[in-house]
Amino acid sequence: MHSFRENLRIAWRNLMVNKTRSLLTLLGMVIGVAAVISIVSLGEGLKLMFAGEIGQLGSDFIEIVPKSIMREGGGGDFEGRVDNFSLADVDALKRNTTLLQGIVAGMRTTGLVKRGDKTYIAMIEGGGPEFFDIASIELASGANLTEKHLRARSRVAIIGDNVKEKLFADIENPLGQTIKVREENFTVIGVMEHKGGFAGGPSEDDFVVVPLTTMQDRILGSDEVLYIFARVKDTTKIDEAKDEIRHILRQRRHLTDPTQEDFEMLTAEDMLEFGSSFVNIMIAIFGIIAAFSLLIGGIGVLSIMLVTVTERTSEIGLRMAIGAAPRTVLGQFLMEAMLLTIVGGAIGLLLGWLGALGLSALITSLISVEWTPAVPVHIAVITLLCSALFGVVFGIIPAYIASRKDPVESLRYE
Repeated sequence: MHSFRENLRIAWRNLMVNKTRSLLTLLGMVIGVAAVISIVSLGEGLKLMFAGEIGQLGSDFIEIVPKSIMREGGGGDFEGRVDNFSLADVDALKRNTTLLQGIVAGMRTTGLVKRGDKTYIAMIEGGGPEFFDIASIELASGANLTEKHLRARSRVAIIGDNVKEKLFADIENPLGQTIKVREENFTVIGVMEHKGGFAGGPSEDDFVVVPLTTMQDRILGSDEVLYIFARVKDTTKIDEAKDEIRHILRQRRHLTDPTQEDFEMLTAEDMLEFGSSFVNIMIAIFGIIAAFSLLIGGIGVLSIMLVTVTERTSEIGLRMAIGAAPRTVLGQFLMEAMLLTIVGGAIGLLLGWLGALGLSALITSLISVEWTPAVPVHIAVITLLCSALFGVVFGIIPAYIASRKDPVESLRYE
């Protein structure tokens, strides 16, 4: 222990003698660690955001969507055709399922929304009274859609916060005002609460929600629906509920071959798993790129330590002449290399965290979504341990060279 403390004291003193050189040597490690930590912390924050957003859907949530079907004999090629659902499919699920509740269908497209000379490209959503509950969307003001609106194919709309700010910047209350959705007049009956974007996807703030039947009649001219939302009565039977849905839709869509199934079901757990996998892949890709900075930093440590050994040849010879063992000299130079990389890793850890905070603040301001970076404790510990390991790996050669020097020849070195 005494030898360790003495080596540490000598290593620190030697590093302080050449502060500028030590700082420049640290730079590669600092940049590499900071880049890795920034990427990891932003990725972990994104996963937490995924979990928070998807968690709002609840564990009883199922989304049913159509998908492209495989071309027969095509070796895995897709036809590129998607068969949407119809209202008859939705009615069949409502009549024949025993494990579902709150079944609601919807349709989505983009379109120009206007008020006077003000325009906005919005997501136009066709839904019903249950849409806001199932999608976990709150109203800031006004009223929800009703069954009466659906039956009457009423031209009423509920707008998102961005649509309100763009089209109604000159008035405080848009309720009762008229907007044009794809050249059709609609009366605003509600405004959604501000929610912000989510991982680059469409934000509810950009939505205009109208009755599904009105959208089919007035905007699309079709009875198709793009998705079906449902909730399971008992979350312990979610797999049985999916089997029930699968059986009904296969009959409705005349499917006998499971490989030709042209729809899929997603639960909140499926979405979270997909989101986490995607983020992990992105962290790995960018992390590998950032890790090259660490490699460059390690090579910098190696080169500077080789120069240091050469410069201190006389000192090494003197220490050996008065009884220092080769392993003592080896330990001293290894300690200096490790101290360099550990200090560099600690500074990089701090700068990486601050950089992640800055980037998340910038992202939050650009896409209006709360994105808080997170560095797990084990990642911070692993970072510092890896920094120490880099010191050993890149310091072992200079330390070994120093420990093998001949005392007599070293004392003669000028």
